[in-house]
Amino acid sequence: MTEIQEKFGAVSKQYDSQRQYLIPCFNDFYHSCLPFIKTVTNAKTILDLGAGTGLFSQLVYEQNPHLQFTLADISAPMLSVAKERFDGLDNFKFIDLDFSNSDIPGKYDIIISSLAIHHLEDAHKQNLYNNVFKALNEGGLFINADQVTGRTMLFDSLYKYEWRETVSHSGLDHEALIQAFERTKLDKFAPLETQLKMLEEAGFTEVDCIYKNMNFAVFGGFKDANIETAVI
Repeated sequence: MTEIQEKFGAVSKQYDSQRQYLIPCFNDFYHSCLPFIKTVTNAKTILDLGAGTGLFSQLVYEQNPHLQFTLADISAPMLSVAKERFDGLDNFKFIDLDFSNSDIPGKYDIIISSLAIHHLEDAHKQNLYNNVFKALNEGGLFINADQVTGRTMLFDSLYKYEWRETVSHSGLDHEALIQAFERTKLDKFAPLETQLKMLEEAGFTEVDCIYKNMNFAVFGGFKDANIETAVI
C-alpha cells in the first residue's frame, strides 16, 4: 500500500486530465451506474472508497447534489485535489483510510468505488466486500467501477494488448504513458464472476454487472432490496 500511496500521490495533479486517455470507454464506464444510484430515492449518505481526486463523486454529485458525501483514500495528495474540487461545499468530508485492512467507519445508503479495489489481493477483496455490506444501510447500494481479468487467458491477453495499443496512440505524452504502464504492476485483477460471487458471499442478494468493456467493468449489489420499492 505504501507503493500505491507513492505512485498515485506523484500523479495526483495530473490524474484527472489523464483519465480519458487511459480509459478508452471513459463516458460509459463512469456514467452507466448513475441511473441505478438514482433509484435509491431515500438515500442521504454516500461513501466513495478509494476516492482519489473525487472524479467519481463529482459525477454522482451532479445528479445527486443533496447527498452527504464522505470521500476516503489512502493518498493524502489525491485527497488534497478532491478537497480543492469540492471547496466551499458543506456536504463533503474527507477521511484518510487504508480500506485494505480497516473496518469502514459509519453507515451509508450508497457506497461507490472506482479503480481502487483491483489493487487488493483476492482475500482482501472478499474482506472489503464483507465490510462494505456491513457498512450499508438496509436497501443500500454498492457500485464498483473497476478493472477485471478476462474470462479466459486468451481474452484477457487480447484485452490488455488492445488497451496498451489504444492508450499508446491516444495522444498522452510519453512520460505519462511510462508512469501509467509502471502503475499496472500494482494491479491484482480478479475475474468478474469471482467478484460477483464474493458479493453474494458477503450477503448481497441482488448482484449483477451493469457494464463491461474488455477489462473495464461496473458491477455491484443491493443490500436487502425490495423490488417493489424500485423506481421503474
